[in-house]
Amino acid sequence: MSSFNTPNFRGWRAVIVHRHSENMDRLVRQLARLGIEAELVWPSLDGVESADIVFFDGDNAYDGVFPWPEGHAPVPMIALMGSEAPGRLEWALRQGVSAHLLKPIGSGGVFSTLVFAVANFNQQQQMAAEIAEMKSKARLRPVVVRTVISIMQQYGVDEDAAYKLIRDEAMKRRQSIEALCESGFFDPGNGHHSPPKNKRKHTGSR
Repeated sequence: MSSFNTPNFRGWRAVIVHRHSENMDRLVRQLARLGIEAELVWPSLDGVESADIVFFDGDNAYDGVFPWPEGHAPVPMIALMGSEAPGRLEWALRQGVSAHLLKPIGSGGVFSTLVFAVANFNQQQQMAAEIAEMKSKARLRPVVVRTVISIMQQYGVDEDAAYKLIRDEAMKRRQSIEALCESGFFDPGNGHHSPPKNKRKHTGSR
């Protein structure tokens, strides 16, 4: 796992999706002490998309409350939970929650919750990117195979030499092998590449 630097929250903007209460006033004050500007919104969510972090009422919020697809929040999400009802916990998890904070809000715990939320969100984003990359590679694997076979047929080289040509060109162009093959760069007759100089197949004596 990559190293994590504890963020400096000064200058951040938080949106709290919750009805006004003494609990929320306490949360706003604690966030202010950390340098975070907090805005309480309910039921309208104006400005939520420009927030750096979102707190939401895990007990009373509902499907479709957020302006993004369920589980795809663009910022860390912290559930404010007073209930331990399985249905409410399941709903909060579906939103892609990064951390939770128990209600009533106490005198501490907000800073550590923020740190965990940011760390978990970053890890979730990294994992999502890695999964997307693996899916893309799996989807394009047949394209790479077809390109290797095409180069072997065009130039009479073996599989290793054909793959090396693709790899070298991808490195030169700073592209992935899959993206380069998908672009059609090696299609016959496009004139964009030169045949490999080594590892030609032996065709017998002349």
